[in-house]
Amino acid sequence: MSFTRMISCAAMLAVLALPGTSRAASEKWKDLQGSSFKAEAVEALGPLGLFRTGRFGSRMVAWRAFSPGECVRFQEQVSHQPERAGDWAQSRNVISRELSGRVLRLQNDKLVPAELGGRPEPEFFLLFFANSGVGKSWEMLGHSIEPYYRLQQAYPGLVEGLFFGVQHSASDHESMARQMRLPWLVADFHEERRLETIAEFAPADSDSFGLVVVNRAGVPVFSAANPEDSDLKKVFGDLTGLLELMNPGNPRSWPDRAYYLRAVQPVIHAADRAEPVLVGNPLAPEGLSKNGVRQVDATIEVAADGQVTAVTVAPGPNVPEKMIGPLGDALKKACVFVAAVDHGKFVAATYRYHLEVPR
Repeated sequence: MSFTRMISCAAMLAVLALPGTSRAASEKWKDLQGSSFKAEAVEALGPLGLFRTGRFGSRMVAWRAFSPGECVRFQEQVSHQPERAGDWAQSRNVISRELSGRVLRLQNDKLVPAELGGRPEPEFFLLFFANSGVGKSWEMLGHSIEPYYRLQQAYPGLVEGLFFGVQHSASDHESMARQMRLPWLVADFHEERRLETIAEFAPADSDSFGLVVVNRAGVPVFSAANPEDSDLKKVFGDLTGLLELMNPGNPRSWPDRAYYLRAVQPVIHAADRAEPVLVGNPLAPEGLSKNGVRQVDATIEVAADGQVTAVTVAPGPNVPEKMIGPLGDALKKACVFVAAVDHGKFVAATYRYHLEVPR
């Protein structure tokens, strides 16, 4: 998926839902081309900023489309938002809070309370709104299982699904989950009314169904109302493309990540010091392993403008001697850094590089 398409594909979502609660006031944002829009700053998604444009709309913008000042304003507005929790059960984000104690999981053909603790909080939730009495609801669920498994395999821990029943009975709800052998969470039918944020996206029409992808804060990023297979393919494809861009190892994301950090780091660290940030690491573990490299330790000198001025790779039993020179060259030429900051000013500093290569 192209970078441009990813920015524009979530400009506005199809409306599936009933009127919901009010949101924070939108503000005017302006890009470097002079175009402006009103939205609420939500979250930094790697090289993109996510904005809420309304109850059921969102927009993603690449950082380089903004001035440094707008990047700083974005960071200041989202700094109070809860971060993604290392333990899902400890999350303070709205979607995870709502799900706690109100969701089930299929186990040995029985629906049992889902244990959410002990693993990282998902970044995105796929909300499947289905009605047992609507045949195409069944098709939506069935045709989503394989692409869902692929997402889970490629991006473990970043996505979780939820089946939310609409316009059917508790027995229909359980039967649908069991017959489809759903691999994602199932809302406790008797607790659905307590899932207030999620319920906002539920179809009002008894013949309607749909899929909405939201972030941890309940902001929709992709959706499809009454989806056909082509619509499902697009939603899963768009989400895959977004997750690819958010991957810190994706070189396409490095310029925008670095641009944003260069803008905000002096403000965040106006009263203290921050060491250099390695935004782009050019050493791929797969290639290193093929060349007999098991570990890389290096000292990297980073100038105040973020440029690498010198690299010293430490010799050792985990690095073949013939690889020391190439490793140093790769680190010097291809690393992307944001320089150290000392009380609001970029300064030269030393970065200690360490990489262990999985066997």
